[in-house]
Amino acid sequence: MFMEVLKGYFSMFASPQTLIMLILLIVFFMKNMKEAGLRRIILGESEDSPLVLTLYQIIFGFAGGFIISLLAGVFNIGFYSYMEVQIIFVMTVFSVTRFSPYVNLGINVVIVFLAGYLLEKEVIPVLDFVNLYLFIGLLYMVHGAMMLLDWKRGFIPVLFSRKGTIRGGFKVEKVYLVPAAVAFYSASGSILGSSVFYLMLFHLFQVEETVMTFGKKQAMQVLSALKILTGALIFIGAYMISFNMESVYLLVTLVPLLVYLEKMAFRLIESRRKPYYISDDEEIMVLEVREGTPAFRSGLRSGNRIVALDGKENPGYKSLIAFMGTIHYERNVHLLVRNEKEEEMKVEFIIEKGNSTGIIIVPPSDQITLPEAKNA
Repeated sequence: MFMEVLKGYFSMFASPQTLIMLILLIVFFMKNMKEAGLRRIILGESEDSPLVLTLYQIIFGFAGGFIISLLAGVFNIGFYSYMEVQIIFVMTVFSVTRFSPYVNLGINVVIVFLAGYLLEKEVIPVLDFVNLYLFIGLLYMVHGAMMLLDWKRGFIPVLFSRKGTIRGGFKVEKVYLVPAAVAFYSASGSILGSSVFYLMLFHLFQVEETVMTFGKKQAMQVLSALKILTGALIFIGAYMISFNMESVYLLVTLVPLLVYLEKMAFRLIESRRKPYYISDDEEIMVLEVREGTPAFRSGLRSGNRIVALDGKENPGYKSLIAFMGTIHYERNVHLLVRNEKEEEMKVEFIIEKGNSTGIIIVPPSDQITLPEAKNA
């Protein structure tokens, strides 16, 4: 079976949908150029070039697509009706809705069903209906695993003001090029490699969140866990209902509810936690440190609190910001910081002439004014 899956998967790259993949690669590259530009403005030179970011998206996406293909073969998920026209219709609805990040997958399936009927096509068999939800469950679980493995990229540091308090955080934007067209071999001998199906799933493999109470790694762990849990519940629900086909339409309610809860659960968890990236008069919070800089190599990390600068305790925001920008002479910096485990450590590094530190700190709320954030 493995060889059949491998053959079916890579057969996609000899098809016209390769052009669609190339177009999306260009879209990814342009978006990564924007992200790298923002990070360059905020932190100095970006750790990863747009090309490197795009390469990671391709590697994770292709690997994820193949795993989905393999799992679909293992569980004998096959489609017995040809649904290209119906999927085009679903994709159109998906792309034009203003609520596309929260799109109701159950309604999408109903639309497929109605489109098939209105276009005088054969109505989707009940088994296809179940298999589509099994397939969606696999997609969510694999997506969660991909996010867990690729937790370092896709974060842009941001500052917000909420109720007069300045908070640091990260804007998470992650998306993968998954040839989720997923050409797979199943017991039915079906191969689903339609490019329109691939485009539809493109929306499912993106994440956009704002994180203010978690570190980057913690945030990705929580988001990944929610994705995997949601996928597992969808898969188990579809599998259990497959033993009683008369109840198959319960999935139309169950799956959209789980998808909605997955989206809202992280927001709820975030809102109930105490904001972490906040500075005060005694300790200044480090929001982000650019990789590859002397400060990063010396051990300074996001989440550290600066308690002393060059031997002077409570250095204050203005003293720290004075050496955060680009300077025209070489300078030795000695910091005393407290990490997330409340352990104190010394951080010493040299700022080279003409280079910035690559450090972002969160200003105390009484020393700077930011516009009030409404939806952050």
